[in-house]
Amino acid sequence: MGARYGMALETSARPHVLSGEEIVALCRQYTLYDWTAQSAVDPIAVDHAKGVYFYTPDGKRIIDFNSQFMSVNAGHGDPRIIDAIKRQAEKLAFINPFMAHEPRARLGKKLAELLPGDINKVFFTLGGAEANEYAVKMARWVTGRHKIVSRYRSYHGATAGAIALTGDPRRWANDIGDSGVVHVLDPYHGPQRDVDSAEESLRYLEETIQLEGPATIAGFILEPVTGTNGILIPPDGYLQGVRE
Repeated sequence: MGARYGMALETSARPHVLSGEEIVALCRQYTLYDWTAQSAVDPIAVDHAKGVYFYTPDGKRIIDFNSQFMSVNAGHGDPRIIDAIKRQAEKLAFINPFMAHEPRARLGKKLAELLPGDINKVFFTLGGAEANEYAVKMARWVTGRHKIVSRYRSYHGATAGAIALTGDPRRWANDIGDSGVVHVLDPYHGPQRDVDSAEESLRYLEETIQLEGPATIAGFILEPVTGTNGILIPPDGYLQGVRE
């Protein structure tokens, strides 16, 4: 009797397993979603993922073509990655940025070996927008100049500085009007107009630089291949011309 009673208590204490509909309803009720009107949010409920698939609570399998914002390129549930995370969590789960530790040392050295030219220092951040914010700060500190050139068809993040750098219309509602950001045209202008050649685009860029004042520009931020604006590949010679 006691054993059965104990088992009943244990069973009754188990949390209710939420259905997909309940998960979506609670997420919509208590959390905010980005890049969408909240009344229109209709997320997919996900229970788990493995390989190239993620699975809904009712067992539906969906191919993850986006690799979760391109950050799960090795696939979901890779045992090597899971084991590495477990080993590090058991040894040292958190450390403040003012201290030195082995993973930081090894990763910094490896990145320096892979980076081009004489770049041998890295600065670790939590995400892309933060990295771009720091890149702008560094460019301004090093050059003593304030202006940053960016392209209209670009996305550089959603923080205050990064959204100002972003050129596409998603910035309109949140643009703080950073006085130091100058947007320029890039080779692609949309389906109503042909793609400019590298020579044409570089002429536009050079004209903008001259009109803004070369001595006022700290840097030019661009995506070699524009991502969330449509995977836009620049014409041959464009990136080389920008560097020159």
